[in-house]
Amino acid sequence: YPDCNELPIVDPRGMLTPFFDSWSLDCWIMTANGASLLPSRTSDCAQEQLMADGVAVRTRTELANMTLMTEATVTLRDGVPVCTLEVNANCSEAAYLIIALRPLNPEGISFVHKLVLSEARTKWTVDDDQTVEFSEPMQKFLTSDYAQGDVFSRIRDTLQKDSLPPLKDELEKMSAECDIGLLTGAAIFPVAASFEKSLKVSLPLPTNTDEKLVAGAWQSELNQTCKLQCPEQRYQDIYDAAVRSLILHSPCDVYPGPYTYKRFWFRDAAFIIHAMLSVGMTARAERALAQFPARQMATGYFRSQEGEWDANGEVLWILHRYELLTGKKISSDWDSAIVKGARWITRKRLSVDSDTPHAGLLPPGFSAEHLGLNDYYYWDDFWGVAGLRAAAMLLQDRDPVGSKTCLDDALAFDESINKSLATCAERLRRPAMPASPYRRLDAGAIGSVVVGYPLQACDPRDPRLLDLVEFLLNDCFVDDAFFQDMIHSGLNAYLTLEVAQVLLRAGDARYLTLVDSVASLATSTGQWPEAIHPRTRGGCMGDGHHVWAAAEWVLMIRNFFVREEKDRLILCAGVPERWLAEAAPISFGPALTEFGSVSVTLTTVLNANGQRDVQVHWIADWHERYREVPPEIEIALPGYKSITTEANGNSYVILVKASGDRESTAL
Repeated sequence: YPDCNELPIVDPRGMLTPFFDSWSLDCWIMTANGASLLPSRTSDCAQEQLMADGVAVRTRTELANMTLMTEATVTLRDGVPVCTLEVNANCSEAAYLIIALRPLNPEGISFVHKLVLSEARTKWTVDDDQTVEFSEPMQKFLTSDYAQGDVFSRIRDTLQKDSLPPLKDELEKMSAECDIGLLTGAAIFPVAASFEKSLKVSLPLPTNTDEKLVAGAWQSELNQTCKLQCPEQRYQDIYDAAVRSLILHSPCDVYPGPYTYKRFWFRDAAFIIHAMLSVGMTARAERALAQFPARQMATGYFRSQEGEWDANGEVLWILHRYELLTGKKISSDWDSAIVKGARWITRKRLSVDSDTPHAGLLPPGFSAEHLGLNDYYYWDDFWGVAGLRAAAMLLQDRDPVGSKTCLDDALAFDESINKSLATCAERLRRPAMPASPYRRLDAGAIGSVVVGYPLQACDPRDPRLLDLVEFLLNDCFVDDAFFQDMIHSGLNAYLTLEVAQVLLRAGDARYLTLVDSVASLATSTGQWPEAIHPRTRGGCMGDGHHVWAAAEWVLMIRNFFVREEKDRLILCAGVPERWLAEAAPISFGPALTEFGSVSVTLTTVLNANGQRDVQVHWIADWHERYREVPPEIEIALPGYKSITTEANGNSYVILVKASGDRESTAL
């Protein structure tokens, strides 16, 4: 639920972990003869994310004559967030629905020591703290401790004896404890033959005084976001899911995941906030940015984790992106933090007075941890230069002297990087940029892609960047997805999309192959684990719901339709030509750009010869500085003749196929 700090998670078979790092609830069906539908062991399972009214995860499993469907969501009840699990069970013969308490979650063990049943038999209290409420009294309550084994065996043995004994036989056992912490429990409800059994389980979530949850928050939040309309349902669903991921994981700070990564990194925050800004979540971005200064040390270092030297550059860059995309100046309260942050970058650099390839670079650090062990990473250096340039722009009007100092420092830093890269080109005998001055070309070189995206700190067709991308595509991709073979070992969705962004920017049609691959790797609920096993296609590292990946999907779709390139606004450069095969409108907006807010609509139209042309219509609300002289606009729809225009904020063009004889026309 928007602004709720609790983020319940659902596993691929519907098991619900309602609280952070907590026990879980699983649902089973069992017949009197011991036949069982256990979702974790059932191959026939379908799962989807429902987004018509907020967010819900529906899981349906079937086996023989049994069907089980669960739907998990979070709603408000008297102002309190409540995680609810609606369960529907059906069997052709008399059976039992079991709600099972499991001392585990997707990461491993989560201890349960005590379980108490209420007198009305409608509520569990777990470890004298958390509660599980049932919409009707359970017929039977069974538990089992570590010594007895899992409660599953007790249920099976009881059913196979005949049928469930009367509840009165168990009245003296209204609670159970396990010193080891491996207590398991079962709430058992009868299911009549060929009749659907419906049950609702409610779990009130903890709140703190800072949370201000309001009814109707989902609709209010979504009304402010950029909308995608496209004919490819897979792309549509993943985009809609990604937008909701950004909302869910920004209750105040931004989190790159609901569980394993429910903590703060400046690196992930920069990408996530960038996506939030791009699709109109300005207030959320402002709130997240406001948390940054408290994490700055007296030295000027923005620290989320020690030894990661990219953070300062990322903070300064995202602050500048905020100004560019919103058209608003940040508060002068930031001035001191900006100056100190920029000064830290310059002071952190190594001496330039040496003949080593690392002269003038940042010292060895862990950096983005998927690059490898501590090293002189160009990833850190590129962010450092970007941060200094951003600081120069942020201070330009308020501190001209400080601004010039930052710019001079950026130029000097950039010169050191270029000298270092020249030694790499000589050593490697090719222009491609490795991860560090002393590394061969390997999967860690993916970090150097940052100079092209998102920083756009080099020409789109810089030979060093394009040669790096060719190396990665040829040596580090599996089934058109980037395979990281160190630390984050697996297929990586967000890094694949960053390579796709470089290809899109260079006008290389292979970008779409990579984006299609990432779409195919998404779960049925529209999410990606941080690392994906190349064979099973399941998660093998990190959170199963990785928000950086969601942010990159949002930014990829955004750049399909609107992208800045220096002083130009480029429209439609990534829109797949296959989307135009139907007459249905395609639209995106309003999206924030450096020039203002822009909405784009594409419609196929039949010309006099019966051929399909495309009408591209845009509505722009330019930032004040561009209202008198709007930016130059290039419409570069794949497969169609490109056109450049200086049209105003409400214009359209007619594009014709690139192979045709007619010229595209601005109107």
